[in-house]
Amino acid sequence: MIIGADIGNTNIVIGFIKNGEVKTTFRIATDRGRTSDEYKLLISIFMKEEGINNEEISDFVISSVVPPLIPIFESVSKKLLKKEAIVIRPKMNFGIKLCVEEPNRVGTDRLCDVAAAKKIFPNENVCVVDFGTATAFNIITKDGCFIGGPISVGIISAANALFVKTAKLPRIRLSKPESAIGKDTVSEMQAGIVFGLAGGVDRLISEIEKELGEKVRVIATGGISHVMQGVSKRIELFDKELTLKGIYAIYEEIKNRRN
Repeated sequence: MIIGADIGNTNIVIGFIKNGEVKTTFRIATDRGRTSDEYKLLISIFMKEEGINNEEISDFVISSVVPPLIPIFESVSKKLLKKEAIVIRPKMNFGIKLCVEEPNRVGTDRLCDVAAAKKIFPNENVCVVDFGTATAFNIITKDGCFIGGPISVGIISAANALFVKTAKLPRIRLSKPESAIGKDTVSEMQAGIVFGLAGGVDRLISEIEKELGEKVRVIATGGISHVMQGVSKRIELFDKELTLKGIYAIYEEIKNRRN
């Protein structure tokens, strides 16, 4: 079993992954002010509650889009497991070709998404729509090239912008709208945000296919991705744990290449 740390701008998801299967996870707010001792304590408490012993963990694997937290979590690995962490970096050789102009600037979360997608739909074009702080479209071609993809506003950011910038609109809980019109302020906001973003997703997928000249399979991931179920017409698979599964897929590839 490994510990996979998916460190994002808003949340950090810690996953305990065995043979590619995510056994359990917990989510904490991303806080650059926390020390390695604090993060270690949070992980240790969770492991105790779940009955996971340190001896069961073979490696600590990090994917981070927050560079200052990488050394913090490297320290967590040393303190918790007495092992050097494996930090996923774009320059590593893990079986995906980076066919973009600035490969070293690609977020490793995007690479984890497409690594997992490649295992689900091998030899097919796949676009992973990751609903996080931003909405990132991550495309891997059927021959294993990561070619980037558009990045759009995040669904939570869009909802918060309405709340912050307009005095009479309330903060809302995002969920699948019952109506495209809405009957009150909350349902009207839900309809506008969710149907609007879903329409944007479907349009971007169509434009991507036009440029590629081929169809793409579409997977959704991210903590808020479930609100797109039954709303987006193009998303065919939902997997909130896709990024963690991608961490494991890259970990396996790295270990195999080292052996």
